[in-house]
Amino acid sequence: MSERPIRFATQSGGAPSGAEWLARARRLEAIGYETLAMPDHMVGGAWANLPALAAAAAATTTLRLGNLVLDNDFRNPVVLAREIATLDVISNGRVELGLGAGWFDRDYQSIGQPFDRGRVRVARLAEAVTLMKRLFTEDEVTFAGVYYRTERSECRPKTVQRPRPPFLIAAGGPQILALAGREADIVAIIPFASGVRESRADDVSVDAARAQIGAVRAAAGDRFGEIELSIFVDVTLTDDRELTIRERAEKAKADPEKLRRSIYVGIGTLEEVREHLLAVRKALGITYFCLRGPHVEELAPVVRELAGR
Repeated sequence: MSERPIRFATQSGGAPSGAEWLARARRLEAIGYETLAMPDHMVGGAWANLPALAAAAAATTTLRLGNLVLDNDFRNPVVLAREIATLDVISNGRVELGLGAGWFDRDYQSIGQPFDRGRVRVARLAEAVTLMKRLFTEDEVTFAGVYYRTERSECRPKTVQRPRPPFLIAAGGPQILALAGREADIVAIIPFASGVRESRADDVSVDAARAQIGAVRAAAGDRFGEIELSIFVDVTLTDDRELTIRERAEKAKADPEKLRRSIYVGIGTLEEVREHLLAVRKALGITYFCLRGPHVEELAPVVRELAGR
């Protein structure tokens, strides 16, 4: 399995105030989180991604700045490349560019944009990734694709990270898993059912993720060893794991077995969450964990112990 060291991100959509946002970024950095990642939804109250990350960059010195993930359809790739390059310079090379093909139809409705079929959205993302990689590394780019056309485009300033910031692609289905295998530096595995239907226990199991990683490996070929594998983990700290599982399942009218088997859920004591993360790493080679939920800061002892292992 992977010899990469474990590292931790957390995902946050904002804070009660600007001052609290900056203070939280500093605390996360001090705890040992490597990356602060933001979602990209047009509804639900999350802050605009890039301005908030730019502010966090100015308030921290080592914390990396990421996206889980930007919806490719909401931005022109030339404009986005320039914004990411500027953030990379402001942060002195701490950006991870997280991209996805979009999945939440309400986001599209809220801005009056058509929600195309999945294969179209993935194909559009593939073009955007190709174009942005060229923009980061070439002085002038002319590009003629199915979805994007540019004439002598420029991306300034040039990024601090060379040749470019790392690309993270969140992937669940076969087409985007293959794209991620070909193009991503970091692949965030997500349940295949996301945005399609309610997930089941089999969708969130070790076996399901192993098959998805196999698709990434097949598409990546010789470069698979260069890819960092990531997942999100929604953590609930509790002294009674089984009781909490039953209560959550009953409240959500869901199968409790899904919570028991899910690699994307950590429920229990600090020690039980620690063992869950190590078990996922051992089974799947995943080393980059994005911890989410109300107990992110309380997880500091686990983050400090496991980061770098």
